[in-house]
Amino acid sequence: MTRYLYFVILASFIFFGTACQKKTVPQESEKPLQMQASVTQTIPFANMPSASGIEKAGTGYYVIGDDAPFLYLLDANFKPAGKFAFMDTVSFASGRIPSATKPDLESMAQFTRSDTTYLLMLGSGSAATRNVAYLVQADNPKKYKKVDVSDFYTFLKQVLARNGADQLNLEGLAINDTHAYLLQRSFGQEQSILLRFKREEFLNYITGSTAMPIASVFHFQLPKLGPYQASFSGAYLLQDNLFFTATIEGTPDAIADGEVHGSFVGYIPLLELQENKGFPVTIPVVQLDLADGKKYAGKVESLVVSQADSLGTFRAIIVSDDDKGGSDLLEVTLSGIQ
Repeated sequence: MTRYLYFVILASFIFFGTACQKKTVPQESEKPLQMQASVTQTIPFANMPSASGIEKAGTGYYVIGDDAPFLYLLDANFKPAGKFAFMDTVSFASGRIPSATKPDLESMAQFTRSDTTYLLMLGSGSAATRNVAYLVQADNPKKYKKVDVSDFYTFLKQVLARNGADQLNLEGLAINDTHAYLLQRSFGQEQSILLRFKREEFLNYITGSTAMPIASVFHFQLPKLGPYQASFSGAYLLQDNLFFTATIEGTPDAIADGEVHGSFVGYIPLLELQENKGFPVTIPVVQLDLADGKKYAGKVESLVVSQADSLGTFRAIIVSDDDKGGSDLLEVTLSGIQ
């Protein structure tokens, strides 16, 4: 009963806080955003299914798939360097875990606690089998723990329902020294939502506490292509910017795949979240361009970002899911970031 009242109080607090925010009008002195995202290299991976998350691993990269039981390791040149099972592999006999039973791990982030670095992987929460998280020790992936996050996801559904979202579908996770961030993938004409938690409250829950972390809610307006609305698909923190991938996918719900109409990359200036700017906030975001001038047609799922120079140019490594059992890795140059 006490925990139920806690949910109600928290949800009411969030609803009241967001209802009291005021919309702001951009000032005439603001410069137009001219961000660009140029794909410089595409590498296919036929034996790495449904890539959904990527994180740095020293000079290389960790990759997960939403229907694979493995943590894949790539070296600095994007060559396969190993894989580690962190769940039962029996259901992977066909090369992909069936949709009805897969944990749908759609996000991954790295954090250090008590001198140990972990990878946290979260299920999307779009079905009961997806209310799960995995904690994997980064220097020894054979050490891992499965975490039932059903109570936490029930709480998030209550928060989202009060903010115009009908379904829970978490697609991005990022953690820094002060906060943890979750990106909710929207449907139809819903606004895209960022959920922010105090780092220690969030990690305490993930590592065994029963106390729910308090959520702050932020709304964003992503681009449209015709009648189709883009929505978040991945996240990565670098300095004071939360970089993200986004896609437009023609699907009516969080379970089915659909036709991809466009892929995007953008960023959220985190310092502006402290300024109570109101919502929905329009943020820098652009479609991915190929060398021939065409737009990238695949479905980008997540990214890692590093700064290439002091002029606002960044290097992004992006994973893409072909929904057919394969994946692509994209090397992308991001420019015009203010």
